[in-house]
Amino acid sequence: MLKKIHPYYYISALYVLLSVFLGLFLTNFLIIFLGWNMILATFVFFLSEIYMILKKRNTHPALQLPVLGLFILFFPNALYIFTDFIHLQNYTFFLDYPNIYAIQIEDWLVFMHIAIGALYAAKLGISSIHNLEPIFKQNFKNYYFLVLSALFLLSSTGIYIGRFLRFNSWDFLQLFSIFSDMFQNISFFLGFIIIFFVLHWVSYFLFSKQKSNVI
Repeated sequence: MLKKIHPYYYISALYVLLSVFLGLFLTNFLIIFLGWNMILATFVFFLSEIYMILKKRNTHPALQLPVLGLFILFFPNALYIFTDFIHLQNYTFFLDYPNIYAIQIEDWLVFMHIAIGALYAAKLGISSIHNLEPIFKQNFKNYYFLVLSALFLLSSTGIYIGRFLRFNSWDFLQLFSIFSDMFQNISFFLGFIIIFFVLHWVSYFLFSKQKSNVI
């Protein structure tokens, strides 16, 4: 269906392979799961491309809307890898805080791998929005940034559900169970949502195609 394979897919495949290699090398299977998280983030970009293909071919809305729904459902996976920084607690960076460091290059390799994954997955997410941007701006015009804010709020909620309640994007049918668990710690929930809402907008600012005024 896709006429030309986007370079992002090759980069994602390379990251997945490196995740497997690094995870086996360090005997840490949590690192291998970074590869799976990258696959999900890449799937978000893939859905945006599929939706635009269907739109350009003027296919029936009955085909377009499910793809758009899946895009919204899976979009939280784009910034989810930011939460994988919590796994750094399994590594030693200090022997005695704050002056004596643990000189272990393996731990910094893991830091680099998570950082690259988080930044690249965020780039995939924002690029997927760029793919859909003409449609969003055409349909919503002056409300585009409100719609984007709504998407980022939903995404932040999805990240919370995935990280703390351990539900996946395909578990949306278990809505009652999700909602009953989501508000058990309402203050933390709201704080987390605000933090990731800001992260979404910062990522959007960093990875958006900005017009330069430099001559």
